[in-house]
Amino acid sequence: MKRARKFLLCALAAVLPLTALAQDSGDSLEWRATIYGWLPDLSGTTNFPTGPGGDAPEISVGVDSILDNLEMTFMGTLAFNKGKWGMATDLLYLDLGNTQKNVQDFDLGPGGVPSSVELKATMDLKAYLWTIAGTYRLHTGENAFADLYVGARMLDMDQELSWDFSGDIGELPLPGRRGSSELSVTNWDYIVGLKGIRGFGSSGNWFIPWQLDIGAGDSDFVWQAMAGVGYSFNWGGMFLNYRYLDYDNGSENPVESLTLSGPEVGVVFEW
Repeated sequence: MKRARKFLLCALAAVLPLTALAQDSGDSLEWRATIYGWLPDLSGTTNFPTGPGGDAPEISVGVDSILDNLEMTFMGTLAFNKGKWGMATDLLYLDLGNTQKNVQDFDLGPGGVPSSVELKATMDLKAYLWTIAGTYRLHTGENAFADLYVGARMLDMDQELSWDFSGDIGELPLPGRRGSSELSVTNWDYIVGLKGIRGFGSSGNWFIPWQLDIGAGDSDFVWQAMAGVGYSFNWGGMFLNYRYLDYDNGSENPVESLTLSGPEVGVVFEW
């Protein structure tokens, strides 16, 4: 909790001076609100403790081998610009869960697992991904712009795994063939990135949105990339993107790695 407060204060410290500079600008205030749907494939590895006290081995399971059911989601962005300065915040909520039989994509403790051992697993995952950043307009052209942004991203995730092993487990030191375990992870990371739009076409309504950022903090390394195509109207626009987000947390972290990638479709309102 102390580390979370530290990163939040650092994020606000980075953003608030930009807000003050924006207030001093004589340009008009421009707002953008985006509602979007991201349907990512999810992959990665999570280490679930199988017993109390840390004496029992961990189950290291590939979440992509279990999770494929989306139960609930919300995704949205709010941003403003005043002159070259601005702020943006993005919130994503995911609730996924599923049950799979005969799962083979797992490790059990430091030893090998006989090929005859199978796992019936039920996994639930709930995650918030929140980004807040200050922005600065680096370039403005007739059909393009590019922004630099600096801020923080929080990943707050709860995972629960219920397992039932079958097959010849042998001498593996399991507290039981059946059980459940849950873990929570909250990562705060500094991020820096670039984003922008490039127009094309004779009508001037078509555009290519793009974005790239990197960061670190509680995560060893996190990076995100996005690009696609959109069409603008007098009230805003619509877009279809491909978005990729990758977390590398190291083998000592309960969530070793997490990757979300897939298409994203949304609507932008401007005023």
